[in-house]
Amino acid sequence: MILFFDKNIGTAIPKALEKLKPPFQVEYHQKYFPMDLDDDKWLPEVGSKNWTVIGHDRSFHENQSELDAINKYSIGCFCLWGAKAKRWEKTKLFFRAYDRIAIAESATTRPFIFSVKKNGNLKRIKLPH
Repeated sequence: MILFFDKNIGTAIPKALEKLKPPFQVEYHQKYFPMDLDDDKWLPEVGSKNWTVIGHDRSFHENQSELDAINKYSIGCFCLWGAKAKRWEKTKLFFRAYDRIAIAESATTRPFIFSVKKNGNLKRIKLPH
């Protein structure tokens, strides 16, 4: 599994994860794309590599161009709670939810979006087609 951390997560968490040598590959937005690149521009590349997106952007399923890219490129997305939370809270949430994320990622047919709640539980978001 390759987890791609969106720009709204920042670089501190994925860089810290890389040092921990997790059972998944870590990639992140700033390593490949400019910060001002629209989501519908980088989503096709991430989708073509079969990477799973980790971010805070809950509007993926509301923006038609992003939704089109998610559907067309069969992208899996997990939207973490805590866009405005402190980095430590975001990190704790990721670890709290990781096992559920790994199970959902391997057991769910793409495309998909899951909302990751503060307690680490997942809620699947119905994708309009």
